[in-house]
Amino acid sequence: MRKIIALEYAKLRKFQTLKILFLVYMLVVPAWMYFMNFFFQMNPGLKAIFTQESPFEFPHIWSFITYSASFFNILLAVSVVVITTNDIQYKTMRQNIIEGLTKQQVIFGKFAFVVFLSLLATIYTFLCGLVIGLIESTSTDFFQNIHLNLLYFIQTIGYFSFAFLFAILVKRPAIAIVTFIIYFPVETILGNVISSKMYQFFPLKVYADLTPMPFFRAIMVSDEKAKEAGIFILSLNEQLLLAGGYVLLCFGLTYFILRRRDL
Repeated sequence: MRKIIALEYAKLRKFQTLKILFLVYMLVVPAWMYFMNFFFQMNPGLKAIFTQESPFEFPHIWSFITYSASFFNILLAVSVVVITTNDIQYKTMRQNIIEGLTKQQVIFGKFAFVVFLSLLATIYTFLCGLVIGLIESTSTDFFQNIHLNLLYFIQTIGYFSFAFLFAILVKRPAIAIVTFIIYFPVETILGNVISSKMYQFFPLKVYADLTPMPFFRAIMVSDEKAKEAGIFILSLNEQLLLAGGYVLLCFGLTYFILRRRDL
């Protein structure tokens, strides 16, 4: 395992695309939060529509930053596509096998990269939320709702494993990136065509709902009232179960494909 990690690190350290995309992610997340803070200050009436509480104070910062950062996960997901397709195109995985690794070790090395990138994104998002919360809050009760960072971590693994599967299936960098990005609006359009109940089970919808818009349930209706009105909403436990299932499905399909493919 140590050798696998060392090989992956040596390769990624030289990969400029990953550095650039992660740097953009690091800049755009706090920049977006700063912009939204300024926007709400300039439009207090609009903020009052959503809540009387500041979304930048504890504990609301955790829901707001994970929701906001989730939109920029596509940057890091694209890097997963680029790195994976480059490995296929330049036969890096075959070279690793020639150097002594088994095919199984190479595959699990890719899985480890996906999880590690998710962990990096989550830690950075957590630190951004912590700093903003400490600056904006009069209270230091940052433990309330801190579990939302774990949901964000699961969400990032979901997006990145989905991107990984796309890259393995398509193989060509440009086509894989385009089809992966296009899938997002395609799923949304399908969600407006099919029944809302069926749409709740779509993979990207499941991932997105792990970090819903802050104060969403307050704006709309509670789970109990939704059920009374006949509106179908998955519970958090159901979303987690589905998200975990989709992650396992993506990794499982990827493993099956790579095991059978001549790397």
